[in-house]
Amino acid sequence: MPRRQFATYASILTVAMIAFILGFPFLLFSLARATHCAPDTCGAVGLVLGLYGRMLGVLTYGIAMLTVISARCRRAGLSSWWVVASLFWLLAARDVLMAGLNFWAVGFSLGILSFQWPITLIFFFAFVALLSFWKGSDENGSEPPRRSWTMAQVSAALSAIIGVVVCIPLFVTLAWIGGLRLISPLSVIMFPEHYLYVHIGTHFITLTTALWLLLLVFAGALIHVLVLQRRENLQLPPTRFSRPAS
Repeated sequence: MPRRQFATYASILTVAMIAFILGFPFLLFSLARATHCAPDTCGAVGLVLGLYGRMLGVLTYGIAMLTVISARCRRAGLSSWWVVASLFWLLAARDVLMAGLNFWAVGFSLGILSFQWPITLIFFFAFVALLSFWKGSDENGSEPPRRSWTMAQVSAALSAIIGVVVCIPLFVTLAWIGGLRLISPLSVIMFPEHYLYVHIGTHFITLTTALWLLLLVFAGALIHVLVLQRRENLQLPPTRFSRPAS
């Protein structure tokens, strides 16, 4: 997929998803009015519509974005591991995507009582921005600087690994639904936050802290890659003192 086409598709999909999330409360209200539910049954209607309606929208957006990212990575000569990292970035941000601006019972039924900043979602959009502006091998773009690109790859890989750890409760729940009931989902819901941290003096380095640090490295490396390519693509106009090539 060409870069400009990818940027267009990614922008349309993201704007549609943002509009879907922002307008979801009004959509639920309209559907509840349309079904003429009684006061004692509107809660159940809101739960069902909020759960499966939002899930359908999030799945549609995720599959569509991963499809265009995969197509752009193949065209630009990037590794398919970037698609895998994008998948885990989205999965790790499932709390915000599913429960944000949704009926309160949806988050309660999914065990989402609160959520923090969707840091992995920022990783995702930063990478989408890179694919939208960076000229790959299909456009005869220059190779990214080795040091900055390595820093971007390492920080992306570590953040994706953290995303996998954060998704452990989701994987256990899916296995439980599928009949593989080796461990109860309730026992691992708080596992990433309560057990995976480093205690240094009076400070605690949690997965969230590590993600913020990795995000700074990732964003800085991507900005450096884009700025250097932009400088290399700029051509200075000739002046009256320039000598014609002989």
